[in-house]
Amino acid sequence: MTDKLFLKLWQDALEQPDKEMYIGEYGYPDWFDEISNDASTVVQILENIHDVAHMSVRDIISASGLTQAAFATKFCIPLRTVEDWATKKRKCADYQRLAFARELGILKKPAG
Repeated sequence: MTDKLFLKLWQDALEQPDKEMYIGEYGYPDWFDEISNDASTVVQILENIHDVAHMSVRDIISASGLTQAAFATKFCIPLRTVEDWATKKRKCADYQRLAFARELGILKKPAG
């Protein structure tokens, strides 16, 4: 999958809160074959992208198995910032959540 396609899928996932609608809106476009020849694999990838796009920082930390302090240390972020993100006192940018999810293995962009 190209970075350009991944960006489109990520942005679409952020805009569509309903996972079924997100996946269903695509039908079967030509670029599906760029991801995989297996439709169920494509659906799994789209589900994973959507799930991660809608994870909070608290969800990402929980899925990683880290504590907030360990997460802060791992990414060299002040603990107070992580706490504020986790309590939604401050908003963590979508691109930051994506980077955390990728680094922690919660979202793996398919090769291509």
